[in-house]
This record gives sequence, structure tokens and C-alpha cells, in this order.
Amino acid sequence: MKTGLAIGVFALLTGCAEEERPESPLSRLDLRAAMQTTEDLRPVGLAIAPDGQRFVFEETAGLYRLDGAVAVPVVPMSAMPDPGPTAPLQLPFTDLVAIAPNLFALTAIGDGFLLDTAAMTLQQHFCYLPDGTPVSLTQRTDGIAYDAANQRLYAQPVTYDAAGVFQYAQVAGYERATGVDVEWYTAGNDVAATGMIAIPDVGLVLGQGSRLSRFDVTTSQSIPLDDLHRFGVRSIDGLAIDAAAGTLVVVDQQTDTVFDIELARISL
Repeated sequence: MKTGLAIGVFALLTGCAEEERPESPLSRLDLRAAMQTTEDLRPVGLAIAPDGQRFVFEETAGLYRLDGAVAVPVVPMSAMPDPGPTAPLQLPFTDLVAIAPNLFALTAIGDGFLLDTAAMTLQQHFCYLPDGTPVSLTQRTDGIAYDAANQRLYAQPVTYDAAGVFQYAQVAGYERATGVDVEWYTAGNDVAATGMIAIPDVGLVLGQGSRLSRFDVTTSQSIPLDDLHRFGVRSIDGLAIDAAAGTLVVVDQQTDTVFDIELARISL
């Protein structure tokens, strides 16, 4: 009896160990080395432009282009355009997505903006603080996604009171051309995505911690998909698909790393 029990326990333990065995991503990029700094960084977003060029947004430094293993400043925070007095910018910027050559959608507190890096303009494009919201409430989204097929931008606002206490979470959709809100969904109280992406035939995929989930707009439920912890990801702070490489690209501000993970190795 004792021998059988020991064998059973050993099999159980080794089975768990196999399930949790670390896996190597296809590649990883040390952002601190790329930006030539030893300081801790706060990368809040990742974008891949239509031509395949990669960008990261660092909260205090601004927008950088990744040229191989080198991060090249594109729009430093010190040179960020002023959107003007009609929609004052409330920092920090919290995420970005590429929607056209030289054109990015960025989120800040309460608003979404379009940054044109060719014309060097920043324009308020949508508001995720709905009309009629009490002034004592603040909304922040740390996830923005672009569905090119349906020409929709998506944000995942989380609402707080004046004391910073959580009130509710939502997912919102906006027309790409006008910024008009056309979709609103209630999300679970535990949903506060720090990365988001729209994937054809999958839908809206949210990143939170090291986990991926799919937000089902028909049920307003978050459905677990996968955990990227096994690849070394600790915090999903930006998501993008590199179609040419066949990878999910993740920026992680806990490790200051950009990960490339083969799509075939992820449950989506």
C-alpha cells in the first residue's frame, strides 16, 4: 500500500512538473539594452504598423521604433504635439495601436487620440467617459485594439471614484472614421486588461497579468485562453500580431522585454 501510494504521488508530482515546464519564446528583446539605459522602464504599449515596423510606447519617454535590437526615438514626450484646449490631454498615455502608416491611436485618461507622426499632430478622436458620467468619476483604459476588417477601435475602460476605488469595468467600440461610440458592454469586476488585440476569427483578446482571455461580446464574459507565464512573461502590457513571422508579440514592463511567441504554441 505504501509503495503504491508513493508511486502515485511521484507520478502526480512529475505530471505537474511537466505541465509547468518553462518554454522558450521564439525570441526576446531587452528594451533597456535597446534604449541604452539601465533604468527600469514603463512600456505601456506595443504596435506593429502595416509595413511590419514595430513600435513601443514608454510612459515617460514616448514613442520608439524598434530597428532590430535598437530603439529609435520617433516622438519623445518632450516633443509630443498639443491637442489643444477643446480636449485637454490628461496623462499618462496608457496604450497604443497602429491603424495606418504613420498613424497611431493612443489612449490617455478619459480619451483616445490619433497621433500622426508624419504631420506631427495629436487629435482627440474618441471619449470613453460617456456623457452624463458624474464628474467625481474617472475612467482609465490600459488596452486599445483595432479591428481593421470591421473598422472599429476598442477600449476597455475601468471606472474609479474620486478616492480611486473601483466602480465598474466595460468594453467599448468606436467607429474608426468618426470616433463615435457604437458598442458598450459590461465586463466582470476582475477585468482590467493591460493589453488588448482584435484577432480575426477569434475576436477581442485581453491580456492581464500573464494570462490571455477572449471577451465574448454576446455574453459579456471573459473566457480564459492561455497563460504566457511559461514563456517568461510576467505582465502583458501590449499585444500585437506579426503576421509575417506568425507570432504574438508581447511587451512586458515587469521584465522590460519584448517577446515573440509562435502563434501555433498558444491556445487562442
